[in-house]
Amino acid sequence: MFFRKIMKQNMTQEPIVYQTGTYVKLINKAEYCKSIIADGKELIVTGNESGELIVPELKDPKVYITFKEGITNFSDVFFGCTKLTSVPANLFANHPNATSFSGAFFCCTSLKSIPAGLFANNRKVTDFFSTFFGCTSLAAIPENLFAKCSEVTTFSTTFHGCEALTSIPEKLFANCPEVTDFDDTFSSCRTLTSIPEKLFANNPEVISFNATFVICSTLESIPEKLFANNPKVTDFESTFRFTALTSIPENLFANCPAVTNFGGTFSKCKALIAVPKGLFVHNPKVTDFEQTFEGCSALTAIPEKLFANNPEVTKFSLTFHGCSALTTIPENLFANNSAVTTFSETFYGCKALIAIPENLFANNPKATAFNFTFVGCTSLTSIPTALFDNNRKVTDFAYTFASCKALTGESPYTMIDGQKVHLYERKNYPEQFTAPTGFQDCFYDSNKLTDYAQIPTDWL
Repeated sequence: MFFRKIMKQNMTQEPIVYQTGTYVKLINKAEYCKSIIADGKELIVTGNESGELIVPELKDPKVYITFKEGITNFSDVFFGCTKLTSVPANLFANHPNATSFSGAFFCCTSLKSIPAGLFANNRKVTDFFSTFFGCTSLAAIPENLFAKCSEVTTFSTTFHGCEALTSIPEKLFANCPEVTDFDDTFSSCRTLTSIPEKLFANNPEVISFNATFVICSTLESIPEKLFANNPKVTDFESTFRFTALTSIPENLFANCPAVTNFGGTFSKCKALIAVPKGLFVHNPKVTDFEQTFEGCSALTAIPEKLFANNPEVTKFSLTFHGCSALTTIPENLFANNSAVTTFSETFYGCKALIAIPENLFANNPKATAFNFTFVGCTSLTSIPTALFDNNRKVTDFAYTFASCKALTGESPYTMIDGQKVHLYERKNYPEQFTAPTGFQDCFYDSNKLTDYAQIPTDWL
């Protein structure tokens, strides 16, 4: 009698639809379920079932699931249910106290659509971490999907890997004012072609956009006011890495004065041809520009004052690594960055670079690392002899000019009491320089230098 009552109750509800076939996973968390009816059979027998529930064969695509009363955590509920194709709008309607849908539909690769009212009665939700992660068949998102979820704090990796998604509704997050991070939210959405300008307009508490659109490989442009209402952001690491951007709006970060990290923000944007001179002018607290433009192989020039308003930067590691079309470097590029400690791999692989300005590092007295800085700059024909005059604390010159085969002239030196002190001689002047401890292959394959014969072999 009890079973018939439950079955009748469930059959009046909208079904969850699966692809039929063998070994169909219906649920990943059976412990959340009061009833599961598939092919006319009740699969919750004892009420103590837990973990995944797989049927050897599913003939009827319609499955009826009722959750236990009082469930507040729906984490991983349909995790890995690869045959699930659709869910009803009222699936979670009887659970108003639910706070988490973390991983709820993780890798439901056959899920093609989401009903607009799926979370309409879940007003206490704070966590949508990885909710639709890897839903590769999902082609669209309802604009009001999160309209009633005003307490959400994280949308981290929510739509990661939704490869069929081509657009995002502008008001998707409009009623979610408490969100603090959008880390990886749309990462690997490879067919996403545009971003609405007001997507984050009502999210003033956000502090991180780490990798939000990384590997959105068909994304060609960014709205200039995308982050206009996000003044608390500190992290833009890898935000647009591996995208098809051809340009960057100059005022993209104009209202983000708290940013400290631009590491890898535009890394591997191979179609990017220019960087606006005022891009970072309103970001005085930045400390990290590591890999920011790494692999931007179409970039031919750098604005001289690009980093002029970033006095707290400590890292320029790999910043222009692999910018193979870059021909020149402005002399005052780092003039206002006196706190920098590392220039590791900064211009590594800039094959078209023909010259280095003499005063490039003149205002960076705290720099300790120049390892791999100009490796593979094969068009470089000379090094200014006074290039490192003001960099007397350097401990690492390993591979600095390795494979710069066209170099001629004398290697860098500093005049001390009328004597030339080359990099490899600094250890003999402890009162003037910190002795380098890393120097392996500093001038590897640069055998046209006039002082090549006197350079110690461990520097070669």
